[in-house]
Amino acid sequence: MKNRSIKFNIIINLFVSGIQAFIITILIFILSFGTLHILSKKLYVSFANAYNNDRTVDAILILVVFFIFICSACFIFIKKMNKITDYIEEISKTLNLVAKGNMNATIDIRRKDELGILASDVNKMAYNLNELMKKEREWEKQKNNLITNLSHDLRTPLTSILGFLELIEKGTNNDEKLNHYCNISLEKAEKLKSSIDQLFEFTKINNGDLKLNKVEIGVEALIQQVTMGFIPALEDNNMEYRIISKSKGLKINADPILLARAFENIIINSIKYASEGKYLDIIIDTENDSAIVKFVNYGEEIKQEDLANLFNRFYRVEKSCNKREGTGLGLAIVKTIIELHFGEINVKSSRKETQFEIKIPNLLIC
Repeated sequence: MKNRSIKFNIIINLFVSGIQAFIITILIFILSFGTLHILSKKLYVSFANAYNNDRTVDAILILVVFFIFICSACFIFIKKMNKITDYIEEISKTLNLVAKGNMNATIDIRRKDELGILASDVNKMAYNLNELMKKEREWEKQKNNLITNLSHDLRTPLTSILGFLELIEKGTNNDEKLNHYCNISLEKAEKLKSSIDQLFEFTKINNGDLKLNKVEIGVEALIQQVTMGFIPALEDNNMEYRIISKSKGLKINADPILLARAFENIIINSIKYASEGKYLDIIIDTENDSAIVKFVNYGEEIKQEDLANLFNRFYRVEKSCNKREGTGLGLAIVKTIIELHFGEINVKSSRKETQFEIKIPNLLIC
């Protein structure tokens, strides 16, 4: 059934009020004359004669009846309109509560006209504002995490660099020790640069400054190229990678540099947190018109509360007492890159394995 307009409701109320007022007026007229006839027949007969013979009495009676009708109609119409005005006042009070910061205030939807729609819109507005405030608080928390994490991640290698540079400055006759100091300083400087580069990359991607340069990509070839660069890191952590292609010759239309970066970040994450699993399996498959790439590691299970926040900026699974170096931006960058390709990334974890599944559309038929 189509919602009625408030204008239509007002007209209906006015019409119904008129009918009810007319009925009430007739009843008052009948009851008045009936009562007069019962109380005093003589007075009733005199009034009837005056009504029949005197036009002035006739006019006065019509005016009285009309006055009763108008008063009754106005009273009934005002009572009916009170439902509308009371509802408007309720909406107004709720808006004032929302304006004062009470985003949990809601209005019961009791009408199907414009006021009902307005009440529904107010409820939606309060809900959306509440969600925005929650996100703003979350962003504020993430900003504080950023400051804390960056302070730690930039200060730690910088402190080491400064310490070893001071030792070098003091001088040593041992060339082997000098080389050792230099190597450590270089290693820490590279980590420092990596953190700054990752922060710069994340900012650039999320500010919309990045344009995709899509070309035809062979998925397996790209993954082979990316994983080969991690062979030394995998060997250092006693890990092996295995590529399992269920769809040979699979090609997609995507940005190879950004997609390679997304794959790299997942591999880095697997090496950092799941090296005890020994294997990193990369499974290539298709689903409808999308390419599916699964990165499966066999490390420690990720808790459900961590899974929900895994792709948030600056979020880390490890606790502060077991903190690994990094900005916490790696998986957030992955999610942004995949979404730029109109794809999606999901993760699930159990005691047996943790699986990152990337789905990328624009599958090319070979």
